[in-house]
Amino acid sequence: MKNKILLGALLLSSTGIFTACSDDNGSNPTLIQPTEFVLNTPSYINEVIDLENTEALHLTWSQPKYTADNAPINATYEIQVSPTNKFTASLADAEADTLENIVADYAIIDKTSTLCSADLAALDLNTALMKVCKWEEDDVPETQKVYLRMNAYVLEGTKKLNEVKSNVIELNVNPYYIELKDADPVMWYLVGNMFGNKWGSNIGVDCFPMFLKNTQYDKKTGTGEIQYLNYFETGEYKSNGECDNAGFKIQPADFNWDYGMTGDGSKYNTIICRNGGSDGGHIVAGENGYYLITMNTATNEATMVKQDIKPANYGTICLAGDFNGWSDQTPMQPYNVDRYEQTTIENHAWCYILEVTPEMIAAAGRTDAIQVKFRTVDSSTWWGCGAKDGEVTKIGTATTSGSNLGIPVGNWIILFNDISGDFNIIEKK
Repeated sequence: MKNKILLGALLLSSTGIFTACSDDNGSNPTLIQPTEFVLNTPSYINEVIDLENTEALHLTWSQPKYTADNAPINATYEIQVSPTNKFTASLADAEADTLENIVADYAIIDKTSTLCSADLAALDLNTALMKVCKWEEDDVPETQKVYLRMNAYVLEGTKKLNEVKSNVIELNVNPYYIELKDADPVMWYLVGNMFGNKWGSNIGVDCFPMFLKNTQYDKKTGTGEIQYLNYFETGEYKSNGECDNAGFKIQPADFNWDYGMTGDGSKYNTIICRNGGSDGGHIVAGENGYYLITMNTATNEATMVKQDIKPANYGTICLAGDFNGWSDQTPMQPYNVDRYEQTTIENHAWCYILEVTPEMIAAAGRTDAIQVKFRTVDSSTWWGCGAKDGEVTKIGTATTSGSNLGIPVGNWIILFNDISGDFNIIEKK
């Protein structure tokens, strides 16, 4: 059983955070800039803390003097962790640096407190060290010095006002290896009459993923912006809110229909989150044309906006590559299919399921991945992406001058939009 390292006698709350600095008296005093506050020395300061077998480290601190008479202030506190005691570049700064010139020497723990105490989860501390130090499995030291400090500020919207840092305390810990990976993206799926009257959950067969946007995907939470751009047919609502030939819905990854995205049964170009409420009926375009659906998977808000564009209609898009000798015509599956005739209406979003095996890679004379490109049936236009042939890129924008895409071992859902060039390569689980 993991130990919980605490300082003094405490009462456990449901959030794991304890002991308020002072009660909020509802006043609105004028802020001043504090110059210091104290992170208290914990009782375990001289111990070597086994992070793998410890639940949490309890920390307490004093309240910064934010007013002349030290009136109670609703300050927010975050824990900062460094293996070097430098605190010059945060992990967030390094991750935001597209040129990769910034090297992080400290991390900020995601969980904050509005009290003068908090439990720092040992797992969160170990993860922070792993991210900053970038240890490989065989490189994790037996013992590591860790430096902790608090950062206090007054939160106004998303702005951190009147920040002040505490003193630093030094701890000794036994870290352990954990495999760091980005959160899986939160995906939503298109179903309905527009897609050949398909209403199931078999991905790539009777439901189709929306498209991830690389720059707007949070690799910590998996949430972000997803989009879908295509040609839509309109239709007339029936009394039950459904639409004969063009209605559709958008379902979450668990296909819990009670929490899917629907229309409202009467308004065109309207998308609402059902969120456990009544079924709003089908989503329907107001008129024939090109529409962009944009959805924020963090807030479950979505829009459907008509686009003033006239894209080329290629009819069919193929996937060509090592797996089919580059010359075979292997059509990708269209999203848009007439529900009655099962024939393709004008379509610009395409899907293909491809399982890549080690034997397939070896047969192609490759080492890590096979190579593919998107192309028209007559081979007049090819799309690729990447700085060099074979580079594995799973989210991006393909261009006619792009390189061959690399696809490693796995079972993949390959998506391509011939209007925007957006492509996704998503693992099929």
